[in-house]
Amino acid sequence: MSSRSASDPVAALPYEIGNELVTALRDALDLGVPRVFTDVATWAQTALVFRDTSPAALVRAVDAMRSHVESYVPARHVAAARAILGSARQELEVVRLADTSSIDSSTPHGAVSQRYLDALLEGEEQRGAREVLLAVANGTKIPDVYEQIITPVLYETGRLWQRNEISISQEHVITAAVERMMAQLMDLAPARPHRDLSVVSASLGSSQHQIGARMVADAFALCGWQATYLGSTVPTYDLLDYIDRISVDVLALSATLTRDVIPIRDMIAEMTERAVAPMVIVGGRAFNVHPTLWREIGADGCATTPLMAVALANELVTHCDGA
Repeated sequence: MSSRSASDPVAALPYEIGNELVTALRDALDLGVPRVFTDVATWAQTALVFRDTSPAALVRAVDAMRSHVESYVPARHVAAARAILGSARQELEVVRLADTSSIDSSTPHGAVSQRYLDALLEGEEQRGAREVLLAVANGTKIPDVYEQIITPVLYETGRLWQRNEISISQEHVITAAVERMMAQLMDLAPARPHRDLSVVSASLGSSQHQIGARMVADAFALCGWQATYLGSTVPTYDLLDYIDRISVDVLALSATLTRDVIPIRDMIAEMTERAVAPMVIVGGRAFNVHPTLWREIGADGCATTPLMAVALANELVTHCDGA
């Protein structure tokens, strides 16, 4: 351990969590949403507990940030930052263990979801795929597979990593298997007549989380839209150039981490200065956790599921057309 880490409780936190806390504080101030920092701090608390780090270490780090807040934020934000850190400090008095599963295996779809995850964790991807395909054969629609089977698997995977029950490699294996499963499901989907409407789905920012954006693109395609999926870490300037070159009715942007809301906000601000721009629908965990955030960044709507995104887009386009 360096001398700086030994004397600095923030730098002493393992797994770059100190840097995550500093970033979260600046994001909370930038977005005007104090809860952004608290959510990261309480998430980090659980992650540290299950990695043999005392919760007191995190409390000491937050206290140190509060005592030396001017080292982390501009002078004009010092008072607001101290208030954010003080509020988070109070919540950290209670240790959270994230002990509730994201999968409700008592429901039919939840049972499939659990069996699918179990198979993936055991390295039996084909066995897991058969569970999902059997659900489809028994009448489960593909958007419902996404929402009620696959999405809980992804959330539970994140929870298991947070609790140190699986490794990063296992998390990546599950993510890759899910993407292959989604591709297989789309190959099985019946052809739909195309509507004269187009959507581009993407994730901005630095996060590698992209499955949500892919689910949204697939849902639009299943409903007859011309859907383009661009993946994750799309630069804002490049996406602006792309939509200038093609006809786009709706831009669907996903953010799993709150920090990835900032480039979405900045892109919306850029588009408001243009005479013609697509409508923007946002979604993802960042907006689910902070339900009013979409309004504050100027989006046209927010959807919690892929099918809700399609329904919202249909409504917005119809309203725009004056119908």
